[in-house]
Amino acid sequence: MDHPPLPSDVVVLPGTDVEGEWERFRIFEALHHLMRICNPMTSADLDAVADVLDPQPDQSALDIACGHGELLIRLAERAAIDGIGVDLSPWVIVRAHHETRQRSLLGSVEWRLGNAHDLPASPTSDIVTCLGASWIWHGFAGTVRALVSRTAPGGRIAIGDLRLRDGADADAVFAEHGRVSTKAEQEEVLAAAGVTPLLAFDADPASWLDYQDRILDSVESYQLTNPGPQAEAFRREEAQWRRDHERDQQFMTWTVWVGETQPSR
Repeated sequence: MDHPPLPSDVVVLPGTDVEGEWERFRIFEALHHLMRICNPMTSADLDAVADVLDPQPDQSALDIACGHGELLIRLAERAAIDGIGVDLSPWVIVRAHHETRQRSLLGSVEWRLGNAHDLPASPTSDIVTCLGASWIWHGFAGTVRALVSRTAPGGRIAIGDLRLRDGADADAVFAEHGRVSTKAEQEEVLAAAGVTPLLAFDADPASWLDYQDRILDSVESYQLTNPGPQAEAFRREEAQWRRDHERDQQFMTWTVWVGETQPSR
């Protein structure tokens, strides 16, 4: 299968089927390759998250499911941190690796290819983030626990995940889509994990529309450069994603939390 070479300094986690992941995530490449931020957030939103994470020189940062690496890169532009970005898609790791060479970083960033679920909890990092990949730990609660277990005392985490819209009928949503946590339940999870929220915001409806438009632009660009049955299938998949997003936004939103873990005693 045609794909770019994996840079030699990318760390491949044990057990990673590299060639298999190139194929598995080709659709993600087709639908996201034109964007830096692969979720319904604006650049200003991402800056707000980076500002509250407040990286300091010599701190360490771990970005789980880092995508094209934009959050970690912005942290490394702010301070001389030691950063690690992990993702299971070699496509996004290659792009993140390339992007670090185009930007003026104060800190250093290492990219790792593999399943972040298998990362050991030790050593911990001062900043640990996961925006939009709660599936790794089977939902919001499991992801919060995983982030906290990998965060040093008094460190900071950021998590982005879907939640039930205020006032939505939870029973009706459950019958169609399964359990979706409420904002209050997410707050309870954070409190139980010893996380003090410092920032919380919901994706603006315009951000969702912009995200969908960026997906459409990406898949149309991909189809122009890679014509054929596979690209046509990806274009049909994009249309289905758009319909699903439009349906789900009636009862779900996407919330980003930034919080501080308990300091050591």
